[in-house]
This record gives sequence, structure tokens and C-alpha cells, in this order.
Amino acid sequence: MSEKPTNGSNAEIIVVKTAEAALPKRPRSTDVETIDMRLLRTIGGIVPIDLPPISQLGLETTLAAMADATKAAIAADLDCWRDWCGEESRTPLPADPEDMVRYVNALDARGKKPATLARRIASLGSVHRMMGLASESAPTDAPMVRAALKAVRRRQGVRQRQAAPLRLGKALDAHVTKGFTLAALLDACGADLQGLRDAALLSLGYDAGLRVSELTVVESLHIDPQEDGSATLFIPFSKTDQDGEGAWAWLSVETMRRVHAWDDASGIQEGPLFRRVGVDRRRARQAEPETALARTTYSIGAAPLTRQGVNGIYRRVALAAYEKGLVTLPVGKLQDAIQALSTHSLRVGLTQDLFAAGEDGVGIAQALRWSSPATALRYGRKLAVRSNVAARVLSKVRG
Repeated sequence: MSEKPTNGSNAEIIVVKTAEAALPKRPRSTDVETIDMRLLRTIGGIVPIDLPPISQLGLETTLAAMADATKAAIAADLDCWRDWCGEESRTPLPADPEDMVRYVNALDARGKKPATLARRIASLGSVHRMMGLASESAPTDAPMVRAALKAVRRRQGVRQRQAAPLRLGKALDAHVTKGFTLAALLDACGADLQGLRDAALLSLGYDAGLRVSELTVVESLHIDPQEDGSATLFIPFSKTDQDGEGAWAWLSVETMRRVHAWDDASGIQEGPLFRRVGVDRRRARQAEPETALARTTYSIGAAPLTRQGVNGIYRRVALAAYEKGLVTLPVGKLQDAIQALSTHSLRVGLTQDLFAAGEDGVGIAQALRWSSPATALRYGRKLAVRSNVAARVLSKVRG
């Protein structure tokens, strides 16, 4: 569709929905490899030649029960193990417990976090069980391997680096005065098609506390508008809902206003709500340069945004917020602050805002679909102190 402004300026806006053909091409292989294919290819490259036959049905069933993110993590972890074994002339499968201890120590020396080491060992255990290389227990369960992981945790501590939070801002918590906030990023979003998408993406992601895997699959049919202008969002599946029972989240009136604006401008009626938007700005060729139109063509893809795409949007909008003077940062800290943002920042920000508002871990875990209150508390431990039992009781008598 094409839109022309009514203010008399020589400008034209063209919106084109496309099956990705008109969007900038990203390098990719000509053959599409599924995550199952990638994992099996990686395993196939290191299994012993004399491996006894395994059940194809059993292997297919095991893969079908795994989330794609889990299979991707196992494949990446297996690549790391294979490379280390190649460097050290070790046999990858079946793994020797002493080799795994050396592997843990090598990764520790490279500065890898305890959680990363634990995941990589767990991935090796999954592969052993998958390929029938663990009759009763996997070699990853050997006492010396567990002791090696425990030793790393003692040396490094288990506190993990978390994504920088994108909290709402002053309207909800007066203590939020510096750094990037959701309010600043929303103010930095432009009024063009790309800006409308970015604002709807940020606002919806915050309200519902969505993981990026949940955010990228949102469709209009998942949104149920309410009479007061708010809405409920159906989340078909999530990291903690592998059986696909689904869950619901609340969306504010402001978020729905931004979603409607993106809907109306993009013309998306079905399929993923958040997609790539290609921007092409050029001047139309006409006889008189003075009357030539400044033409902007927006090409809307058919596929949903990727994790990398969402991450890029957050960081691009954050930079725009800084350049517009909407955030305050110490001199020289801009790049570090932007790099600290990730696809988890909105979810962490909402969790911290709810703790700051006095909500408890159980309610927050339920609202944001955390696996447990302890997981939610990890992201709001410092803020939770302001609303714990001691703070509530002593603030009445000690001010």
C-alpha cells in the first residue's frame, strides 16, 4: 500500500509486505539445517565407530521431547567438547571422567562461569544417555566430576552476571533516575513504521514479562481486548511450559494503543506480529528536481524477528535515547551500558519493578512464569530487601 502525506510536502511513503524478497539479505547457507539435523550431525562426528546399534524410534522420541533451545545448547556444548578433545588428543565419546575434570579446569582457566561449566557437563550427560553410552549413570555423574564443578563454584562463587534491567522509570519507582529505562526507550521510538513496531514490541514485552522465545511468536489472535482498553495475551508455550498448556498475561491500555498503531500502519492481519522492517530511502526520478518526491519504502517481512533481531532493536533504540538526551550515563559508560542490554532485559526490569512495589516472590514468579520464587528472587534480591519482613515491621517504628 502507498500513503502520501497531506501537509503539502514532496514526500511519499510506501509500505510493502513481502515474503522477505525485498529485505536486505543476511548471509546464510543455501541448505536449511534444522536444529535436530545439526545436533545429530555433531553427535555423528564424534561417536565411536564400534557403537552398538541404538533404537531410531527411541532417538527420535528423545529429540521430540526436547525444546529447540535445549537441543541448540547441547549442540553448541558438544562442539566445545569436541574441539577441546581434538586439542588434547582425547576420545570424545564415551567420555572419561578424568578427561572431564581436565576439561572443567581448562574452561575455568579461560574464565567460564560455573553455570556455563555445569551446563556443558549436563549436555555431555544427555548425549551419553541419548546414545546408549550410560547403562546406569553417565560418566558426568562421577564423583570427581561433581567435585571439580563444586571446586569451581567455591573459587568463583555462584553469583551470575544478569542482563541489565529495563525498568519502567520514575513513574513507578522514584529511585530509578539513571541509566536506560523503558520510558526513555519508548520516547526515543520514532513515528515511522520501524518506530511504531519498536514501541509496540518494547511495551508488550515489558507488560507481559516475555522471554524472547515468547515475544517473537506473538500473533494478533493471541490478544483478547477488554472493554477498559487493556487486554489479555495468550502465551501458547514457554520455557517452563514444554507441554504447551499455555498461560495468560495482562497488557496495559498504553501497550494496546501502541499495538493498534503498529497493526494499522503495517496492515498485518495474521501471522507473527513482530517482523523485520526494511527501510529504503531514495528520491524518485522526475524531470524537475524541485518536485521530485522523497520516497521511503518500508518492506515488511513474513517471518518473525529472531533473537538477534530483537536484541539489535533494544540496543539501537537505547543508543537513540542516549543521543536524544533521554538518559543519564557516566562519561565513557555508554557502550558498556548498551552491551549489557539483552533480550532478557525487559523481563528482569519488570521483575525488579514488582519487587520495588512491595510484591513478594511467589506472586511475581506466578505472574511472570518463573520456574520458582527463588529464580525470581535472583533478579530482584537487592530490591526485595525493601519489602521484606524486617523492612515492613521496622519502618513503622523506626521510620
